[in-house]
Amino acid sequence: MLKLLEKILDGFQGCFSRKAAYNWFVIIIIGFIVRHDHAGVTSFIRWLYLDPCHYETMLHFFRASSWSIGNLCEKWIAMAIELYPTIKFNGRNLLVGDGIKISKEAEKMPGVKKLHQDSDNSGKAETIRGHHIGYVAMLVGTAKKAFCLPLRGELHEGVDEIRDENGVNETPATIVTRMANLVISIAKATGNCCYVALDAYFSTGPAFTIFKAAVDEKGEQIVHLITRAKNSYVGFHDRQLSDKKYHEDDKVKLMDWFDFPEFFETMELTIYNETKTIEFAVLDLLWKPVNDFVRFVCVKDGNDRYVLMCSDLNLPAKTIIEIYSYRSKIEVTFLFLKHLLGGFCYRFWTKSLEKLGRKKKADLSQLNEYEFKKVSEVVEAVERYVNLAGIALGLLMYFALNYPSKIWSSYNGWMRTYSSEIPSEAVVQHVIRMEFFSTVWKVPFYGTLKVLQSRMRKRLMLKDHNF
Repeated sequence: MLKLLEKILDGFQGCFSRKAAYNWFVIIIIGFIVRHDHAGVTSFIRWLYLDPCHYETMLHFFRASSWSIGNLCEKWIAMAIELYPTIKFNGRNLLVGDGIKISKEAEKMPGVKKLHQDSDNSGKAETIRGHHIGYVAMLVGTAKKAFCLPLRGELHEGVDEIRDENGVNETPATIVTRMANLVISIAKATGNCCYVALDAYFSTGPAFTIFKAAVDEKGEQIVHLITRAKNSYVGFHDRQLSDKKYHEDDKVKLMDWFDFPEFFETMELTIYNETKTIEFAVLDLLWKPVNDFVRFVCVKDGNDRYVLMCSDLNLPAKTIIEIYSYRSKIEVTFLFLKHLLGGFCYRFWTKSLEKLGRKKKADLSQLNEYEFKKVSEVVEAVERYVNLAGIALGLLMYFALNYPSKIWSSYNGWMRTYSSEIPSEAVVQHVIRMEFFSTVWKVPFYGTLKVLQSRMRKRLMLKDHNF
């Protein structure tokens, strides 16, 4: 596995203007995969047996000017299209986006603010102080085993004074507009038109407006949005012969449509290898926030009642429902990023920022040019750390999809139930860890191990280790 991993990582060399920066990139990716704890950069030093003198150098790597996260992610997206089997709908790739809120109590870390958590989990506090990171992933794999491949993550709150961004019609940027613009930039980087599945938080007029305005050279909308409508939403029938576009008599309360079973059709839908019978009704209605038509799909799934929205008026209801069913896959990606790789366990801060408190917000307008630059570098470092973790997780997905038999034959653990022929990211990580720790002390025939051994603690190198 290490040899295959090295071959893939070689493709990133062009993203770094210095060989040393590329070497540190390789070390960080290996560190994400093989480390056994998530104590930030310190754990890379510990589990890769690096000399502690490299600690400051590794921290500098996340702020270095020899590479940019934009160029790196563009290369990662291009490699994803080439290496991974993508799942397409109507000839389009499927992107999935969502945000994750990470608790951070750091007093000198930019972007930290009070965040509200919407969750049914009683173990979560209603509010936390931390970072809100928006992430976009792409659906890859097969119908039997699909993964949400992480492509790009950004800080979406607490950065208003750092980034000069606008929302719709020159209004201030919001979480919704930042996510929409991020999705469009990624879709353009893939070179293909896409669908995107977002949760109900993003079912707003600005999101649909931004996606509608982004078209390719043929005039085709680059990204069509599928999301879940809020229960209070209404639409309007089109009265074509009237000068007035919206009539109160034509208003349709979408949740009331479930009271008319005669308008519903029945179909069988296979999701996650499970076939179920659902009922649905399709309505193409005028929606005031965008002053245009939107396709609404009312769905009865057992006792569940919900309404989906789609900006593509030609997309069949079955496909809309199937696309939205994959939205929850990004939650699994967040789970592995957080708990398997520790992708959000960073501790970047700067002395240039005034000490923050629970009732005190950062005022960046008081900073001089040097201090503002340092704060911006920390924000960049946070996003670099998060995206490198995403690339590491994506590589685990690559091995799971392309070398399942090799992974299972090398796996020496025990599982009570094997749910799929395709191994999970955790199984792949276990196999790579075992290979790494069994070969790291031997004569290195991998370039990656040579890079690591050149930075290892010398007192360990002098010992004769038998594993």
